[in-house]
Amino acid sequence: MSGRLERRTDRKETQPSNLSIFQLLAPMLFLILNIVLLSGFGLFLKHAKNNQQRLNPIGFVNYLSAFFISVWVLSQEPDFEFSKLTFALGISNGVTYALGFELFTIGIQLSGIVVTAALVRLSIVLPILVAMIFWQEIPNLWQTIGLLLTFVAIPLLSQREKEPRYAFTPDKPEVPQGLGFAVAITILLVTGISRLTMKAFNEMCPIDEKSLYMSLLFGVATVIYFGICLYQRIWPNWWEVFYGVLIGICNVGGSWALLIALDQVSALIAFPMSSSGGVLFTMFVGMVFLHERLSRTSLIGALLATVALIFVNLKS
Repeated sequence: MSGRLERRTDRKETQPSNLSIFQLLAPMLFLILNIVLLSGFGLFLKHAKNNQQRLNPIGFVNYLSAFFISVWVLSQEPDFEFSKLTFALGISNGVTYALGFELFTIGIQLSGIVVTAALVRLSIVLPILVAMIFWQEIPNLWQTIGLLLTFVAIPLLSQREKEPRYAFTPDKPEVPQGLGFAVAITILLVTGISRLTMKAFNEMCPIDEKSLYMSLLFGVATVIYFGICLYQRIWPNWWEVFYGVLIGICNVGGSWALLIALDQVSALIAFPMSSSGGVLFTMFVGMVFLHERLSRTSLIGALLATVALIFVNLKS
């Protein structure tokens, strides 16, 4: 791990002053691409749900498409090796990805795309807490404020959207008040574990095993969702294939864009931009184009989440 840290330090210290404008802006462009693609992931999923498409078949096509793209990238490498740790982390992250997708679809139904996307972005808090406990990384003042804001934002974000035209019937009973909070906590934990697994890969595995890692990740998620569809005896129709391919491209493209950006800029810059930028972008699209209505408490929670995501990543 120390060798990886030394290489990162050397790269930052030896940046020439005569770099082209594109080379200087490329990391930020990849971060913007990450924000747009991963926000598109949730927005396409919400649009599919609004059009009465089934989410589990879409999830299967999503991961299958991402798997094929990752394998194609892997096949372009002249040769590759893999470590046991990369293999283990890729498989475990594939499980958390599949579980996270299922929770994401539940969160959309309970709290809407804006709230659910904000919770996913907030999951970055979990790796920070683990770093505090096991790696003795003590937060500074700004990070402490951000963590406190996070705990305030969670219950606010778990509030349901206002849906005045929705009629509760025996086949569509009213959701218990505590369920939204429970789902919010579960989303935070599962997606946080997923981010923590990725952080572990970036710190402890060879940097040239990213293609294999992504192939394992999406391959495992594909197998899990194939099993779900097989058990439920449901298979995607053509519209669900269309949505699934779009979401899969956003999924794998956004993940790769973030990995490329992290090769050039510090995580203290990349993660706050990706997370808070994604919340704001999704909030804007959800309210303007999808006509989602946020309660006042949910809106305050989303704004607090954005501030918290920035604060927990401030170095000083």
